[in-house]
Amino acid sequence: MKRYFWIIAIILLGGAVAFLYYQGQAQNLEKETVEEGYKTSKVRKGDIVITASGVGAVITPAEIQITSSLSGTIEEIFVKEGDQVKKGEALFALEETPQLLLDLETQKIAFLTEQVNYDTFIAGLETELATATINYLQARSDLDSLLTERASQNYRRCGDDYIGQYEADYSSALETLLRLQEKFDLSYASRDPSDPARIQMEADITNAQSKVNSTYANWQYCLSYPGQDEIDLVEAKIKIKENEVLRWKNEMDILEEGFDPSEVELYEARLAQAKLKLEIAENNLQTLVVKAPMDGTIMKVSAIVGQSIGTNANVIRIADLSRAMLEVFLDETDLDQLVIGYEAEVIFDAFDDMIFKGTVVSITPELVKNGNVVYVHGLVELDPTSFGKPFDLPLGLNASVDIIGGRSENTLLIPVEALRPLGDGSYAVFVLENGTPILRMVEVGLADFTSAEILSGLKVGEEVTTGIVEIIQ
Repeated sequence: MKRYFWIIAIILLGGAVAFLYYQGQAQNLEKETVEEGYKTSKVRKGDIVITASGVGAVITPAEIQITSSLSGTIEEIFVKEGDQVKKGEALFALEETPQLLLDLETQKIAFLTEQVNYDTFIAGLETELATATINYLQARSDLDSLLTERASQNYRRCGDDYIGQYEADYSSALETLLRLQEKFDLSYASRDPSDPARIQMEADITNAQSKVNSTYANWQYCLSYPGQDEIDLVEAKIKIKENEVLRWKNEMDILEEGFDPSEVELYEARLAQAKLKLEIAENNLQTLVVKAPMDGTIMKVSAIVGQSIGTNANVIRIADLSRAMLEVFLDETDLDQLVIGYEAEVIFDAFDDMIFKGTVVSITPELVKNGNVVYVHGLVELDPTSFGKPFDLPLGLNASVDIIGGRSENTLLIPVEALRPLGDGSYAVFVLENGTPILRMVEVGLADFTSAEILSGLKVGEEVTTGIVEIIQ
């Protein structure tokens, strides 16, 4: 009986232990309740820059291969690689040849001969024609002056401006005279007539009186009208001059008809041809010295003194390095970021600790393909003032380029995950207010992959939600 008692006791004890274990487990599960919470971020101030990255290399905006239009032997080279030259500066010279010198002298003689022939032909009639032409032009000028004078006789002798000026001159002279006379009466009239000061004052008064008389006469003359005898005299001169003009015009026409146009053209053609041949001979001799067609830097000298060259042989290469230009390539997906006027930040492989500034100045209207990759191509002009120290950037120098599509400094920023697009181009965010997310409209400016600029709708320090997380408690 006792044996069964202990068996029953052991079973009851095991059940009690199991009951207590599972009861504890149930209590633990009640404590580990799963709840939802919010990932948040505070609105902060900072900078945001929108960039498109690419590669580039230094190029020149202008480069010319210098050749010679003549074949020959190089006599002298005046420059070396790296030299700075100005437009028109001598670069190299070819040796003179006897044939060029002989041709020049021959053409000089031919030109002088044709010049003498032409001058002799023209001289006879040309002198008379020139005289008649001069006399005709002078007579026309005199007639025009007389006609102008006759037209003016219908009015007062002077215009209102002259009348006013002469009246003002008279008033000024009269005022001066009265002032001198008053001064004489007060200070000099009682002095001895031989007193030098009195004599000088009397002379000044006499001169002032003369000035009054002349200015008054001018003023009155301008106020008057010409008399009939004056008008008749001018009209008579006009008739005489009209006859003179007609006479010289007839004589000039007769002399011009004395030239045989076809003969004149022949002499002129011969002279022009001789002059052209002379200019060609002179130019051939001058082109022995080849000059720089632009300002630039000597990049390469491909010949030596004593070397024989043919026409169009490359002798010197000159490039314009005054403007630091960069040829840049961006992925075609960044086409909207390559815009003329946009800023650029450049880091050269050779100066990887420096940032050079520049501006997009040109965009190629056609995409560039290299294998299976398509690029956008453009030019960036570097700003020399952005260099920390003077640099000579060699052509071909490679660089990494960031085109700045937008920049905003000390602006309000939030993570892009906080933005909630509303479908019509507008955005909202959830702002935590007393632990509760409240939807609020915001105006968004620049945005990159991580941050977005907030133009309005938020303040620094406010919390916005960026997502929902599960929290086990």
